[in-house]
Amino acid sequence: MAFKPVIPEGQLDAFIKKLELQALETSEERLPLYKKVGLKNTHLVLDVGCGSGFVTRDIARLTKAIIVAIDGSAYLLDVARKILDHCINTTICKGDAQKLPFTDNTFDLITCNLLLMWADDPQTVVNEMARVCKHKGKILASLEPDYGGKIHWPENRKVDALFAGEAIRKKGGDPHIGRKLRTLFINAGLETTIGIGNNRIWSCEEDKKYYLHSRDFYIKILREAGLSETEIDQWEYEFLRSLDEGVQLNFFPQFYAIGIKPKA
Repeated sequence: MAFKPVIPEGQLDAFIKKLELQALETSEERLPLYKKVGLKNTHLVLDVGCGSGFVTRDIARLTKAIIVAIDGSAYLLDVARKILDHCINTTICKGDAQKLPFTDNTFDLITCNLLLMWADDPQTVVNEMARVCKHKGKILASLEPDYGGKIHWPENRKVDALFAGEAIRKKGGDPHIGRKLRTLFINAGLETTIGIGNNRIWSCEEDKKYYLHSRDFYIKILREAGLSETEIDQWEYEFLRSLDEGVQLNFFPQFYAIGIKPKA
């Protein structure tokens, strides 16, 4: 499976830092889901699209199970090997999520995080996860956003459109994958539960801290969209002012899906 977006070589370090921050900021949303699927009591887990390994590390720390982490990017797997170096219960391998290199009915639990949004064919990925999952085993797609449900106030119509999925679509992703999870899991023959993982709305202080950590990423998106430096400066001034005044609200839903493979 081709990973989208393809990251230019000069931007890889910034991309890795963004993934680390993303894993940290979403941990409180993912941890309850690991409890729901009984991660602690599993024996063999597959993490599909492990990327840089930051989320895999969280999984490995919560269970004594063997974790097999797979990704199609050789560069990201090199990063993952460093991140997971001290996790003695992890094994890393390179492979295609649309054609998993494992036999049928192998794993107790299969996880993926922010993967289906970037998949060339998400249905094939879910079908493959269902194939290699044991009967009565579980599949967890822990976070898949739906930018169609994004709410932001005060509004900036020109900029908000970019952060409400337009930039994701231009990079080849599906900004509305969250609403499709039930269909994908049901079509794969799974007993399916759908939910929203991020019920808490961040405070303005939390939003500002996240923005300042990720500022280069946001500015890059605006430049790529053709905004002038003057337009970017004006947007940032208004954005930060609304945060300092404590009036900004920023929310977009991140869906999860839990599928159980029926008995044969």
